[in-house]
Amino acid sequence: MKQKVPSITCLIAGQGPLLRDLQRTSIKLGIDKSVLFLGFREDVKEILPLLDIFVLPSLWEGLPVSIMEAMAMGRPVIATDVGGCAELVLDGVTGLLVSPKDADALSKAIVSLLQDKERAGKMGLEGQERIKLFTAEEMVRKTEALYEHLLKEKTKKKEFSVSPR
Repeated sequence: MKQKVPSITCLIAGQGPLLRDLQRTSIKLGIDKSVLFLGFREDVKEILPLLDIFVLPSLWEGLPVSIMEAMAMGRPVIATDVGGCAELVLDGVTGLLVSPKDADALSKAIVSLLQDKERAGKMGLEGQERIKLFTAEEMVRKTEALYEHLLKEKTKKKEFSVSPR
């Protein structure tokens, strides 16, 4: 990626058991000046506006809040197609999905969006619209609508059922 986008800087937020290995690997590859390890952060809302794209290369996920936060801030998302990522990220619309453990596909996706800022910008805007479907209010509304539908169906079945007495 550094060869294709020389100005690239990667911010890695979080702190886990692989942090030291990642730091050593960045030094070994000679990219340590282009990779900033931020550690655990509580100020993600201040960091997201600094990003051109948001990348989540997880091996497993539930429904990632980090993707929701990035989309709410209008950032295009590149994520691995695991867990609930595909439920949030519409491939080619709000971001890009790649197979887990496919470093080449991840690298190509990152480079493609960094080199096509117009496309990345459109994806960010689409993501902002899509994430409105996942607000707490919208989820409550959908749950209430589902319950109302199920109650109506149950009432209809009772009205038309014949008792075997």
